[in-house]
Amino acid sequence: MSRKSSSYDDSGGPSWLDTYSDMVTLLLTFFVLLFSMSTVNAEKWEMLVRAFEGASEVDPPQQFVVRPQEDEKPGEGILDGQDDSLPVQSIEDIKEFDDLYEFLKEYVQENNLQNDVEVFKGENYTFVTFRNNIFFDGNSAVLKPEGQRILDILSLAFGQVSDQISKVSFEGHTARSGDAAKPNDLIRDRQLSSERAVNVLCHVQRQNTVDGQKLTSTGHGEFRPIAAHDGTEATRVKNRRVEIYIMKQGSQELSLDEIYEQIGLGG
Repeated sequence: MSRKSSSYDDSGGPSWLDTYSDMVTLLLTFFVLLFSMSTVNAEKWEMLVRAFEGASEVDPPQQFVVRPQEDEKPGEGILDGQDDSLPVQSIEDIKEFDDLYEFLKEYVQENNLQNDVEVFKGENYTFVTFRNNIFFDGNSAVLKPEGQRILDILSLAFGQVSDQISKVSFEGHTARSGDAAKPNDLIRDRQLSSERAVNVLCHVQRQNTVDGQKLTSTGHGEFRPIAAHDGTEATRVKNRRVEIYIMKQGSQELSLDEIYEQIGLGG
């Protein structure tokens, strides 16, 4: 009768080769897992998680990371791969600080962005309000591609009159989600608005068209609404926003309340 194969050697103990091969297989699996995790697209992973969780405007604390980019020369690569209809010639026509407002207003109209972007002109300043949906998804501080393209154009415009700009402030805001009478989670609310403002600032600064010392960011959370919290989506759309305050060289800085009063923003 033929003998059955056995995992035991002649001494009666288990073969060390079996144990060794199992260990090698496990190590290989472990390294493959590590490699696959290292190549996960953070933005797509976050979108997948939100799809399963049904994320609202302000969910419990999460960590968002500003993705580093390689240093570039002023304006280098901004228009790479972009549509030929971008108003490059109009950007070159920006010679004075007030031309910045006219350019941005025209750009919004030509690209049908009136529902997403509002441009205001004050004495010695330009003020731009971006609805949150054009920059970020709900409960996210990751810049969307369409928002990045708009910021690229804005950065080029800044570069034309950078010597006439004294300061550019990026103001981040959230909306009260859920019950209008119940405030958002305090920590997450502040974090989210701050991260959004910082990420918009960083994208502009990476273009290297305006001195980084002139750029500042502030997160206001839900505490600077331009429409009263009433629990409706229409109100939340107005309140979740990022604003950019561009000051002319030599002008006096205004508070948000003063700006809102001058341009008639809010209720």
